[in-house]
Amino acid sequence: MRLKQIKLAGFKSFVDPTTVPFPQAMTAIVGPNGCGKSNVIDAVRWVLGESSAKNLRGDAMTDVIFNGSAQRKPVSQASVELVFENTQGRLAGNLADRSEIAIKRVVTRDAQSLYFLNGSKCRRRDITDIFLGTGLGPRSYAIIEQGMISRLIESKPQELRVFIEEAAGISRYKERRRETENRIKHTRDNLDRLTDVREELGKNIDKLKRQAVTAQRYKELKAQERTLRAQLTTIKWLGFNDTLNKLEQQLREQETELQKYQAAQAGDERVLTELREQANAARQQQEQCQQQYYQLGNRISALEQQIVGQRQQQQLLSQQIQQKQLSLAGFHEQQQQEQLQRAELEAQLEELIPELLVLTEQQEELQAQLLAATEQGAEAQLNWQDWQQQHYQRREQLQQWRLQLQHWAQQQHQLAAQQHKLTEQLARLEPEQAEQELALAEARHQELAEQVAALQLEQAELTAALAQQQQLSAQATQQRQQWQNQQQVLRIEHQRLSQSQQQASSSGPLLAEQLQIADGWALAVTLALGALQQAELAAHTAGKALYVTAVAGDNAAPANTLASVVRSGVYPDYFRQILLAADEAQALTMLTQLKPGQSVICAKGKWFGTNWGQQSQASLTDSRLLRQERLQQLGQELAVVEQELAAAAAAEQQQLELQQQAQQQLSQLNAALSSQQQARQQQHTVVQLKQQALQQLRQQSTQLQQQLAELQLQQQALAASAEQTELKLAEAEQEYQQAVTQEQQLQQRQQQARAQEETLRQQLQQQQGQHSQLQMQQRLCQQQLQSVELSLSRAALQQQQWLEQLAELQLQLDEQQDPALQLQEELQESLLQRSDAEQALTSANQQLAAIQQQIRELEQGQSGITQRLSSQQKALENLRLDAEGYRIRANNMLELLREQQVNMKEVLAELPADADEAQWQQQLDKTVEAVNRLGAINLAAIEEYEQQAERKAYLDAQHQDLTSALDTLETAIRKIDRETRQRFKETFDQVNDGLKQLFPKVFGGGSAYLDLTDDDLLETGVSIMARPPGKKNSTIHLLSGGEKALTALSLVFSIFRLNPAPFCMLDEVDAPLDDANVGRFCNLVREMSDTVQFIYISHNKIAMEMAAQLMGVTMQEPGVSRVVAVDVDDAVKLAVA
Repeated sequence: MRLKQIKLAGFKSFVDPTTVPFPQAMTAIVGPNGCGKSNVIDAVRWVLGESSAKNLRGDAMTDVIFNGSAQRKPVSQASVELVFENTQGRLAGNLADRSEIAIKRVVTRDAQSLYFLNGSKCRRRDITDIFLGTGLGPRSYAIIEQGMISRLIESKPQELRVFIEEAAGISRYKERRRETENRIKHTRDNLDRLTDVREELGKNIDKLKRQAVTAQRYKELKAQERTLRAQLTTIKWLGFNDTLNKLEQQLREQETELQKYQAAQAGDERVLTELREQANAARQQQEQCQQQYYQLGNRISALEQQIVGQRQQQQLLSQQIQQKQLSLAGFHEQQQQEQLQRAELEAQLEELIPELLVLTEQQEELQAQLLAATEQGAEAQLNWQDWQQQHYQRREQLQQWRLQLQHWAQQQHQLAAQQHKLTEQLARLEPEQAEQELALAEARHQELAEQVAALQLEQAELTAALAQQQQLSAQATQQRQQWQNQQQVLRIEHQRLSQSQQQASSSGPLLAEQLQIADGWALAVTLALGALQQAELAAHTAGKALYVTAVAGDNAAPANTLASVVRSGVYPDYFRQILLAADEAQALTMLTQLKPGQSVICAKGKWFGTNWGQQSQASLTDSRLLRQERLQQLGQELAVVEQELAAAAAAEQQQLELQQQAQQQLSQLNAALSSQQQARQQQHTVVQLKQQALQQLRQQSTQLQQQLAELQLQQQALAASAEQTELKLAEAEQEYQQAVTQEQQLQQRQQQARAQEETLRQQLQQQQGQHSQLQMQQRLCQQQLQSVELSLSRAALQQQQWLEQLAELQLQLDEQQDPALQLQEELQESLLQRSDAEQALTSANQQLAAIQQQIRELEQGQSGITQRLSSQQKALENLRLDAEGYRIRANNMLELLREQQVNMKEVLAELPADADEAQWQQQLDKTVEAVNRLGAINLAAIEEYEQQAERKAYLDAQHQDLTSALDTLETAIRKIDRETRQRFKETFDQVNDGLKQLFPKVFGGGSAYLDLTDDDLLETGVSIMARPPGKKNSTIHLLSGGEKALTALSLVFSIFRLNPAPFCMLDEVDAPLDDANVGRFCNLVREMSDTVQFIYISHNKIAMEMAAQLMGVTMQEPGVSRVVAVDVDDAVKLAVA
């Protein structure tokens, strides 16, 4: 995977659409200061997801958009697109099969940032996920800019650890771990909320369970009531049925008396019956004669049809015989043609076999020749590859000696410049100013710490207040739900009673419907009305003296009577004679004071007279007055509940608003606290930086003096190394010229082998095509031959079958001759028999007419007897009407059972033999009273309890699932930590080994290593220790700027060797290096360019000469950058020419 090109438009100084190609492994970007070279690296960092404007050398993200110049206007957006080659399939997932990948980012003036992957819009996270573990990213070790070298060396151990993690590819593990921790937090929050809901639901379920038990008891009592009503109806039906049986017995006795009169009539009819029997016998004789006559006619017709059918059958057999004979003649001709075809196919097969054998031999010979040619081509290819590898090594060695020679010269120049630079640095060191800045930073840090403590105290107070407000809100919600449940119960009961009242209404106004009764006396009025509850009010005035209308004035009802509790409406006059008592004890006391016709009644439905007493058995189901009174009570209760519900809803809303206000205040406080903590942390960082800067100033003074002494020794060593390099360069140039001559011979041999192999392969393909055609012809002839032989065998079998069928048809034709003569004889005999039957039929008709005349004369004498029987039958009919009355009553009882949807057979089977109507009525009254004692019933409680119980079970299952998910997430955290420790340790060891190898190579000696600051591999930081040759410094901060740069490059390149990123960008990292160290740096980059694509910005001529491609950035137009590319190899060839 490598960076192919960058497309910029409106990004910083690149206002025009600009394409920056990178065709070579090493590309140097050169140009004067301020021309926009570093903007290319900023563009790459920005596309890879950089979100900090500070790291892009700006104050806001919109600062990357071209802001105009003296000659140009500002543009509205900036866009940068990176195009990668992925021919090696390094990227995983669905991008592995893409040979080219384009990543683009666009930002507009309104700070809207958009990302695109291969032209499709995506998220920033999708871009960062692609490069996780590859070393690429906005702040990865693959992009090293100005000042990053010193920051890398002087970074904290935790910051240096990030580079090791990226090299180990565990940055994706950290991202996954962070997501998993967030999921664990959310899961625990869900568990807390779920626990609160389950506890609240458990309390509601206990209450609903009690209501459901009461509702279930109500249903059981209602079922018992329906059973008792059905049994009572059955007992009444049994009484009516017994009376009906007695009446039917009397009916049978009357019918016996009637039969005596009918016997007398029967004697007179006996003679009539005999005559009718004679008439029937004569009629039967007449019918038999007529039937025999018709049968003979039918037989004659059938014989005539059989004779005609025999003649037609003989003609049909003759025609079938002629058809079979013609078919046999045509079949012989078909057999002869198929035998000729079989002979032709056998001759074709004999001709194809020799041709197939010849082609097979030729094909085997060509395959052998092709195999030999392929081996020769492979051998030539191996020789060519070996030569290429050797030639590449010679060319690389030659290039190395040339660069080495240039490097020695540059190092000498750099050592002199470095000596002058060190002298100037010693003069510029000012530790007194750094101490003053440190004191000011420490004072600011203490002030921020005090502000954070005050905000934390206020945060704790607001959190406690919010918890209290949430509790009050939950209580208000619970109160509202309780009022809603009570409202639902009252509405259900109100609806049930309203439906019962509507179903019980009749076509005309009833007495009970127009009465308005005082509260508490509906049961007593119901008992006093009795059957009059269902009485309809008539429009006429007849009988009006029996009723009184409740009015005020002289006609007002007497006090303390049942008439006085009637507020309006018509009531019976005897209500004035019924006195009122508070309870049963008072009623019994008042009995001794009653006048004739008076009685006493209690509000609870007990009515007493002088020698009698009665208990009301009425219920809401039976009494209109009780239902009306209960409906009024329910209306009042519903009004109260609705008021309470509205008040509870208002309280709940008020608590929710207060809770939201508290949450907003807490959120604002949290934001302020977070801001102050961040500021305190930043100031703490400033203090540490100031301390480190002061310490570095003191250390730098000592280091500069040591470095000046070492420079003289290095200059002497460089002169000796330059002489040895010149001798090795001359030997390498001679070997390179010899290798160029050998290249032409190897290429010619390889081309000849490929041409011969291609010719033989074409000949073999032609032979294989001919061989396949002949094989196909052979298989086709064989299939046709098999088909002809099968057809011949079937034809022989068909011929035999036809011969057998022809013989059978001839035999049937011979058998048809004899039956025709026999049918002619039977026809003559049947004609004679029909003539005799016609004479017998005429005689029977005459006898029947004489008998029918005698019957008509006898029937006229029977009319008088019939009139005498009529009066006896009327008496019998009256008795039947009485019996029918009781049958109707019994049927009415059956109709009631059908309305109750009760099977009478089942009731009779369960009913005791000694069942009594009064006893069953008493049990029914007790059951109705038990139902009434239950009071208001929430019939919806059973269903609601089942729903809430089901919801409770569902929530319990969710609680179990969340607990299981939490265990799974914690297991995943442990697995991620285990893999992170393992990979971090392996990568750390490998990077450390690489640093130990590269550091002596870069410095020409010395040692360097990495060290862990803690035993915990998940949290430990990484520190770097380096000691150049001849030095024993205690810390890396004592190194010079050039030594720090080389140490940082050694570390970065050690990481690259372990996990090479697709490309590496260097922004003037060679600035602090002298020529000698620049040479070492260039050698190291050239060595690693075999596996990593390098793009670097440099002002150093040695670094420019190392590049295979020079990319110049100019700014001829002020404020606008342009790109000019030069291929170094092409430029050298042009210069030589």
